[in-house]
Amino acid sequence: YESMFAYCENLTFTPALPATTLAESCYIDMFASCSKLISAPVLPAETLVTNCYWHMFEDCTNLNSVTMLATNIEATGCLTNWMEGVAATGTFIKAASMTSLPGGASGIPSGWTPTNYVQSEN
Repeated sequence: YESMFAYCENLTFTPALPATTLAESCYIDMFASCSKLISAPVLPAETLVTNCYWHMFEDCTNLNSVTMLATNIEATGCLTNWMEGVAATGTFIKAASMTSLPGGASGIPSGWTPTNYVQSEN
């Protein structure tokens, strides 16, 4: 899915990305420069792999909501600049047990509020 929607400047919603097991480099640049995108799809994978989210949302200038449920982010390059150039403020929803996410473009952007994910009872 590398670069699948990159530069789709009018993209306002995303397809669901339900994969819980990822392949190396699977979502590189997937939504890069989708400037009208406001909310990311839920990213349910608990273990990230090499380069999986590399630059995934780079320059999504209006993106202000991300739900990422990973608890293992040890893989090389898995979050490299994945949130570079997003909105200055937003909400980052994470797994409650995740306590080691870095800040900035390769983690939770500065100015964003991290909150714990609460599964709905539907």
